Amino acid sequence: MAVLGGINMLLRLSVVLNESVMGFLALAGLSFGIAPFLFVLSHGVDLAFELAKWVIIGLFALEYGVNFALSTNRLKFAVSLWRIFDAFIILLPLLSLLPEVSDIASSSPALRILRLFSILLFGPRVGHGFQRTALPSLTQTPHGQPQVTAFQSGESAARKCDWNELLQWLAKPTSCWLHAANLTPERLKEIAQVANVPHVMIEAALQESSYPRIESGVRWTALTISLPSANDAMRRDPMLLLVSKNGMLSLSMHPLDLPLLPADPAILPWGTRCALHIIRLVLARDEELAGQMERMVRQLEDLPAIESNESFFKQSFRLKRVLSTEKSNLWRLRGLLEMLADGRRLLPGLDQEQREIISPLVEEADYLYETVDNIRESVLSLIELHIDIAAHDTNRFVRLLMIVSTLALIPAVLGGLLGMNLAEAPWTVTLGQVAFGALVLALGVLYAFMAKGWLR
Repeated sequence: MAVLGGINMLLRLSVVLNESVMGFLALAGLSFGIAPFLFVLSHGVDLAFELAKWVIIGLFALEYGVNFALSTNRLKFAVSLWRIFDAFIILLPLLSLLPEVSDIASSSPALRILRLFSILLFGPRVGHGFQRTALPSLTQTPHGQPQVTAFQSGESAARKCDWNELLQWLAKPTSCWLHAANLTPERLKEIAQVANVPHVMIEAALQESSYPRIESGVRWTALTISLPSANDAMRRDPMLLLVSKNGMLSLSMHPLDLPLLPADPAILPWGTRCALHIIRLVLARDEELAGQMERMVRQLEDLPAIESNESFFKQSFRLKRVLSTEKSNLWRLRGLLEMLADGRRLLPGLDQEQREIISPLVEEADYLYETVDNIRESVLSLIELHIDIAAHDTNRFVRLLMIVSTLALIPAVLGGLLGMNLAEAPWTVTLGQVAFGALVLALGVLYAFMAKGWLR
């Protein structure tokens, strides 16, 4: 928990100290470096510029350290051209503080050369500030040992096993459900080779944005499905189920919180029981997610529509994106279950009579799909309402601005035509007559706006 909190703090610092901010700081440092070459500065101003320069260097050091800590390839980070510029910006002034160097740098020519180097370093860094870099992601390639868990038929608890036991089971499956997580690409290739399944299929199921689908093979029936996270509504963890009649292997890139053994009827083959158990878990998580989304919609509905702010639109658009993804997944999952129920797709060992067990899952998936669709429509209506109110308020402001501009335009035009000095102008009108005419025109325009209803 402490490590995760530290990472979140580093991420927030990386967001604040982004490339645009660092470019602005480089521009400020460049200005502070050029000013002493162009102007004669007082001692106080020179000290203030020097203090500001050290603050900027400190911020560069903080930004460098934060991004170095978050980098997945620190060697590549360190040898990057712009990071070398940053390192020189940080280290060059620090070197001048060393006792051996400070005596040499205390002379005026050496000090000017040092400032000149700072200018040369800050200059290119200003241009790099216009570029935007992607924020570091918490989703990283797994590393370390894989985590393998065995769920044995007839046992009351799961047990851990090693990687060799998994490979032996793949060569000759028994009545067991093995779940493997924290899998690196090399481990996935090894599984694909032993299980005799295409490596591309495993990569597509676990590393890409996938949807529920089923593919039948000679030894395995491959079922791709994504499990909603119990803690983060935005995240879905892809899973690949390799189902045989006697057993099942479930794969995921990262560790998952899976319940214990399936509670399906014993008449089903063990592999099919485990696969239906995962599908029930997905539907249960989808139901929890739908409940969370519904509560979030109620909270958004309680917000006054006249107080639409950036926070509301950020939350509502995020909610809309989650609901759209959830609706798409449920639609495909419902279609897959319908194909399993009517026999268009088959699970190993599932005959015609046993397919009736899938009918309640189809009904549950259909109900969740309709629920999520209704919640999404509510969110869209809520967003449309707030946008309409915001547009109405904008239109009212624009109308008021147009009225004020039109009324101010009348004396401005008259003043421009008649001139600033009426006593020497060729017009045979007095200042009072011009003011009276401007007032009458303003009242006429104001009456037109009132008749149109713009002042209500």
